[in-house]
Amino acid sequence: MKFSIQRDEIYAALQKVVSVIPSRSTISMTQNVLFRAEGEQVELVTTDLEITMASHVKANIEREGSLAIPGRLIHDMVRELPNGIELTFESDSNYRLQVLSDFGQYKIGSENPAEFPQKPELGDAREVLIPNEMLNRLFTKTVFACSTDELRPALTGVFCELGNEKFRAVATDGHRLAMLNYADDNLPQDGLNAIISTRAINFVLRSLPSEGISALNLGDKHALFNMDNTRLYARLIEESYVDYNRVIPPEINFEMKIDTADFLSSVRRVSLFSNPITAQVVLKITPNEVIIQAEDMDYGGEAVEKIPCEFNGDDFTIGFNSKYLQDILKHVDSPQVVLQMVRPDFAVLARPVDGAENEDQLMLLMPIRLENV
Repeated sequence: MKFSIQRDEIYAALQKVVSVIPSRSTISMTQNVLFRAEGEQVELVTTDLEITMASHVKANIEREGSLAIPGRLIHDMVRELPNGIELTFESDSNYRLQVLSDFGQYKIGSENPAEFPQKPELGDAREVLIPNEMLNRLFTKTVFACSTDELRPALTGVFCELGNEKFRAVATDGHRLAMLNYADDNLPQDGLNAIISTRAINFVLRSLPSEGISALNLGDKHALFNMDNTRLYARLIEESYVDYNRVIPPEINFEMKIDTADFLSSVRRVSLFSNPITAQVVLKITPNEVIIQAEDMDYGGEAVEKIPCEFNGDDFTIGFNSKYLQDILKHVDSPQVVLQMVRPDFAVLARPVDGAENEDQLMLLMPIRLENV
């Protein structure tokens, strides 16, 4: 293998893939980046056996070949070199890599590329084309609500449900739920679903271009995201997802419409005085205003604020974990948000007042039970 390439181009490709390398692994080969020089491009591949990422970049290839190179070492070495210089990568029959630059030469002991784990086989996969902007929104607006409880693996990912020309992304940790529906005539009619891990989705969000269209291929055990010059294979979470529709109230008794930014700012300030364990804030809602208050009895801290709102009921008091409430409000793009309530001890729905035509966003938050309410 021998090729020449600009330092900043190979470094950009390395930056994309090196974060997949596990910090610790019983399989030493997963600490490497597989370099494959072929045709007019070099492909870089890393894997932790759950996620495999490949990025390709154009290069001047003199001799085709491949090599498994220590990932963090080659990344850190290229990082320390200045932009604008040309690097030449050359390997010998003993799997030893030599990198030549204007500053000098560097030799790295590498490994047999034949022993590097193969890319996952997708089998009979279905391909779905999605605009990058929409794919970003589907994941950004839901992944925050995923659980971190490894004992409930299905909840540690985003449930992707396709069918009837719609793409629905759902995430929940049992305390909150986030759902975003996207409608497009180009989406499949027949049903298709998968649970994609939080870690895989975060990698997708980092690599996803702001414009263009990406292809999502769903197989039986893996998903493939084909994004411009980057491909990401992710092992699917093979569990049954919860029946999230059961927690969504079928009927709503009360609605509070409020300015999103003002509400979020007020909750942020008041929550500084809440109990650090419960993070509880209490909303006392009247037809024209809501009183937001928090108290930490252990340290004597207390805060109260009032902001205007529109409420279709009489006095109503409800408590929330302020961290979860802030997470919900951060993901509302609309200038106003509406909270839909049944009673103080029942799930509350949050929706943007002005949403996009092809979107339907819904978030749910479980309240904290208050004494004497």
